[in-house]
Amino acid sequence: MSSIATPALASALTVPATQPDRKLRLVNAHTWEKLDIVFWTDGVHIDESMKEISHLMRDHRANESITIDTQLIDDLYNLYQLLDTDERIHILSGYRTQATNAKLRQRSNGVAKYSLHMEGKAVDLNVPGKTADQIRLAALSMKSGGVGYYPSSGFVHIDTGNVRAWNGS
Repeated sequence: MSSIATPALASALTVPATQPDRKLRLVNAHTWEKLDIVFWTDGVHIDESMKEISHLMRDHRANESITIDTQLIDDLYNLYQLLDTDERIHILSGYRTQATNAKLRQRSNGVAKYSLHMEGKAVDLNVPGKTADQIRLAALSMKSGGVGYYPSSGFVHIDTGNVRAWNGS
């Protein structure tokens, strides 16, 4: 017995299902630059959008940027979806140069010597209308990397390192 594919079945087998675009709403909390950007479409990261996100997440102190880890951007998107908000994610610290990281370490014992910020694999953030605890719980539920909780400073750190969690000050 042979099977005959109908035109509808043949079409379903050859045309990939469309996936919705992924968009982020970001603001750099130091420079107040804003992005409302589609960064992923048809299953692919958009290079130009990724460059714009990397620029927004640059070390504002040194005005230097590197390519931000695509997994971190995907994690930001997933976190944004979990938080179910239209507010912008406030980027407090994205990429850091070694010099900036060293200066911050002198001021605070909560800054890691080999911070993933220096590799474009970490971000400190907050979201208006969401508590740091709400953000922390959403980030932990993703089980996608490190989650640092800094309630007295009102922000959460996420990174693409090993899955782990800690409380800062």
